[in-house]
Amino acid sequence: MTNLRSLVLATLTGGLLLSASAGAQALEGQFRGSYVCEKMPMTRDILRVPLDLAVRGNTVEFARPLFGLAGARVTGSELASGTIDADGKLHLKSQWTLLGNIAEGDYSGTLTPSGGTLTGTQIWRAPRGGDSITRACTMALVPAPKIAAASPPQ
Repeated sequence: MTNLRSLVLATLTGGLLLSASAGAQALEGQFRGSYVCEKMPMTRDILRVPLDLAVRGNTVEFARPLFGLAGARVTGSELASGTIDADGKLHLKSQWTLLGNIAEGDYSGTLTPSGGTLTGTQIWRAPRGGDSITRACTMALVPAPKIAAASPPQ
């Protein structure tokens, strides 16, 4: 009887591990979406830009364009990286500079094979100290379209 219990327990545990692993594997791939942040005192408007996110194993990365204060010129990219667990819960962090100011992003949320939503904050600090500025950001993501491989000419 003890051997039967051990076998059942091992089978259930193995099944749970496989299903957790399958959940993480299902999230492999590219996602695209929209990144929206509150207006800051020194910017013209809210920030609304496209976003690309990639999941490889338990690693997650995203990229989105950075703009000058007027919002018209691309000045670089915010690159964030982090991790995702088997349940699709992820956490990303980033750091960049703009006009001597240091910005840090901290984002979290849940991702499924059909997409997801992340929320977080950016904290902006002046190089000489003083008060920091914090603004809330939200990301909405869907799977990126799959690009079919081109057929060789015949």
